[in-house]
Amino acid sequence: ELPPTSQAALLRVLQEGEVVPLGADRPVRVDVRVITATHRDLDAEVSAGRFRADLRARLLGFQLALPALRDRREDLGLMVAALLDRLAPGRALAFAADAVAALYHHSWPLNIRELERALAAAVAVAGDRIELGHLPAALTPPAEPARPDPAELPPAQRELFEQLQALMSRHGGNLSAIARELGKA
Repeated sequence: ELPPTSQAALLRVLQEGEVVPLGADRPVRVDVRVITATHRDLDAEVSAGRFRADLRARLLGFQLALPALRDRREDLGLMVAALLDRLAPGRALAFAADAVAALYHHSWPLNIRELERALAAAVAVAGDRIELGHLPAALTPPAEPARPDPAELPPAQRELFEQLQALMSRHGGNLSAIARELGKA
């Protein structure tokens, strides 16, 4: 995300080991260690001309790839505990089973920041137990669609509904088999 002019300035600092503070007219020696993080593929960014190859070479060193939160669900409990220690120090919070399921099954497209915001919202409204309703709407599973009452359907639709129910039972929910029997496959 660093603009090209800032990339050049950072490269100069890393190569020369000195900076010119604002308002100063002479450089000052610095000894720095740089830790960087990105969610971008820097090799692709270099190939596309959006990141300097010489800066990438300077920054290369020990690399640690952290998988996305959705790819390490086994760590979710530890992360929740650590975040709750920070968000609600000293509070003993319990979770309802459906809230735990919602946390576990969410895809976490925004990673740990999204988890932290979801927990912060829940902590703000929960007492000593976090319920599903305390979590942001994006984490709650969609409601099951209402099943139609066959008695309220017009006769032609009721007949089709009952036929489809019978076929679902006979074929154990196998939609391909139902389609074949109806001549739709």
